[in-house]
Amino acid sequence: MMKYIFGPMVLLFLLTGCAPTQPPIVQIPYNETKEPAPDYESEQYIEEKVNPSPLSKTVFDTSKVAMDMAYRNALIKNALSYLNKRDGGDCSGFVNLINIKNGYPYYLEKELSESFDNARKSRAMFNLMNKKGLSFEGRDPRKGDLVFFENTERRKSKHKVKVAENITHVGIVTKIDQDGTVEFIHHSNGKNIVDYMNFNYPKITNKDGKKINTYMKRCPSKNGAPQPQCMNIAFFVAYGTF
Repeated sequence: MMKYIFGPMVLLFLLTGCAPTQPPIVQIPYNETKEPAPDYESEQYIEEKVNPSPLSKTVFDTSKVAMDMAYRNALIKNALSYLNKRDGGDCSGFVNLINIKNGYPYYLEKELSESFDNARKSRAMFNLMNKKGLSFEGRDPRKGDLVFFENTERRKSKHKVKVAENITHVGIVTKIDQDGTVEFIHHSNGKNIVDYMNFNYPKITNKDGKKINTYMKRCPSKNGAPQPQCMNIAFFVAYGTF
């Protein structure tokens, strides 16, 4: 059964990637189904411990996957409740808010504080997940995974960033469609919004009347032609899971 770690209730003051406004801590309820204690003296129990049946393993694995998906769905529902609101204050602040309200699935504050190599909290999140082997880019994400972007600043920084990936933005995956469109929620331009990216169709913004790619930055208009260099896919670095 999947366990979730609850960190300390007092947050450490950290330098942030996008803004450090911290909301009050409110935990969402999570109901666990407790299994009855096994009969350690029964022959069936002893046999299962020595030679576990394929069926019992399948039931256990399926149950674990179902619990993980239920938790991720609850996390996404919580995140989307802040849609079009200002809660979080910036991209990393919004992720931090969801991290707190869902029992710290992404990180504990102490371990995150040890993952800074510049002033950005979004970069520290990436560093931590990368160190744990939880960052990836070559396979499909799942609901609730983080999505990291680089070089999204609208103004060039006066200080040169000496890191492999200049992570400057982070969001949370909320949906993955069959056509490969990834929907994510993030804090941008002062509020929490939903955006899209699709690497199967990287040069168009709409397909069959549906949004599949949106813009991270504004580009000068070219008679309405799509401009992939300003879309989310142009700034994508990796996903991070838990």
